[in-house]
Amino acid sequence: MPATPDQIPTDLTLEIGENLSPDRFMAAARAFFGYVQEVSHAVAPEGEPARWIVRVREGSALLAVAPSPSLPPEVARTVYVRAEHGLRQLINRDIEDSGLPETALKHLRTLSEMTEAGPNKAPPVPIRLWIEKKPISFEPTIASVIREDWRADYSDFGTIEGRLETIQESYGTLQFFIRDAMLRQKVRCYFPEELLPEVFDKFRKRVEVSGIIHYRKNGTPVSIEAEHIVGLPDDNELPTAEDVRGILRS
Repeated sequence: MPATPDQIPTDLTLEIGENLSPDRFMAAARAFFGYVQEVSHAVAPEGEPARWIVRVREGSALLAVAPSPSLPPEVARTVYVRAEHGLRQLINRDIEDSGLPETALKHLRTLSEMTEAGPNKAPPVPIRLWIEKKPISFEPTIASVIREDWRADYSDFGTIEGRLETIQESYGTLQFFIRDAMLRQKVRCYFPEELLPEVFDKFRKRVEVSGIIHYRKNGTPVSIEAEHIVGLPDDNELPTAEDVRGILRS
């Protein structure tokens, strides 16, 4: 039986249909927690990771997260808004305006594919995401939109500039983010173990990263397989207007 608003324990809850195998239940749980983590990472202030507390109600198919005491209410609210906006845009087949990173799209695709029916698929499972007590039903359309968009992606060797931040390891893969303040975008950078000392040395500094860049069909870079990292001068190290005028006079 579908849940009702009074049964939803938090403002961010995943409702999973019944008769789900343990493996599929765990896949749904990982995708939900991963989606929350990726959206939180995208909106949280620099250097302040958003932390959540998991709440599971015994005897139900509800997976919920609640903001930790250290998470500012305005950040939690921004996560709710961004999570809902991204999902609704995908339902409307507008992936570009979803504003979601590639990893967040991957998690939503996993959840959406569980609602698909087909001759070689497991039985479809109804899944709903409750945001501030309001449900959004997952549809097979979400997975098809993401698959269609990813088929249109292309890759090319190039460089990306920005501030190096958020070094982390995810499922055995080392990565960091490049933030371009002017373009208001962040690009995920995957890098090999041998670059780890250089990455730490350039943490929070402006850098130029070279490697294979993966683009969306509109030309937006979403990730790069880093091969080289070169440090760039920070804004406060660049010549001022007075310095330039002095050079011109001479």
